[in-house]
Amino acid sequence: MKKSAFLTRLSAIASPKAGLSFLLLSLLCFTSCNNDQKQIDTLFNETEVIHDAAMKDMADMNRVARELKTFMISASMTPEQSAVYTTVLDNIGKAENEMMEWMKGFKKPDEMAPSDAIQYLQDQKSKIEKNHADIKAALEAGKKLQGN
Repeated sequence: MKKSAFLTRLSAIASPKAGLSFLLLSLLCFTSCNNDQKQIDTLFNETEVIHDAAMKDMADMNRVARELKTFMISASMTPEQSAVYTTVLDNIGKAENEMMEWMKGFKKPDEMAPSDAIQYLQDQKSKIEKNHADIKAALEAGKKLQGN
């Protein structure tokens, strides 16, 4: 008799309406978690693509910096001309140092809550976009001094 009382209570709790509510809640949670993970993966991949492009430009920037330094050693320049070259080389060094700092601090947010991971990746993506813009600007300034 005790078994049938338990089954009666269980069937009242597990009514079709309650089961449907539980199913919808589970589906909503799964969809939300899945969407968060997709957003995290997308942000991470976009950040990595920007980083890879910035690294390619940084290699070009460093090549230009070496060429400018070599030119400065042998060129006769006024102090004003030398200051222009020095400023460009300083900007190149700053952009490279910012990249090194970003790479040292960047990590995949595996241990973070989804909302924290999304915020972290948005921030990191913004930082690497700015750094890439700085690298491109320094590269272009160096090429301009070379006459390219």
